[in-house]
Amino acid sequence: MTTSRLVLMYVAWLLAAGSVAVTIAVIVTEVFVVLGFVDRSSGAYGSSLGVITALLFVVLAAVPFVFRRRFVPPSSEEVEDR
Repeated sequence: MTTSRLVLMYVAWLLAAGSVAVTIAVIVTEVFVVLGFVDRSSGAYGSSLGVITALLFVVLAAVPFVFRRRFVPPSSEEVEDR
């Protein structure tokens, strides 16, 4: 696989990770509102959204690097060793 294709695939992954992070952050923050941990009229609402989004984005952006071996098909030498 060429380097440019890998870079484009990672950029697409980052866009998807951002979308997922924002969606989950909104859901979690709304659950916090229902439970009474966060008030919509306070600054805590925006802080909660920002912190949760940032944390989830960093975790999701790192997934391709953390699980790199899982996404690569085994070579013929590794298959013969088993």
